[in-house]
Amino acid sequence: MKQFFFERECVHRDKGADGDMYNGMFFVQALQRLQSNDAVRFAGKVSPFYWADAPRVLVWLCRECAAELRLSDTPRAVLQAERVA
Repeated sequence: MKQFFFERECVHRDKGADGDMYNGMFFVQALQRLQSNDAVRFAGKVSPFYWADAPRVLVWLCRECAAELRLSDTPRAVLQAERVA
């Protein structure tokens, strides 16, 4: 059975920033660790998706956004290109 993934990205991708794809579940968990106001502000930087879809979402984040969420500290959160293809 073929799995479908949705892709979302931070606003910095259009500006040519360097970044990586992250598992949607790790992105949501990182947002949940933030204070409410910070989580809402940060979520506004990424194309919206339903959190229930997070297991099927790949989130592209620039290095700065990933560092702000501390996702770069979690190697499992980064998707390897060969696993995504």
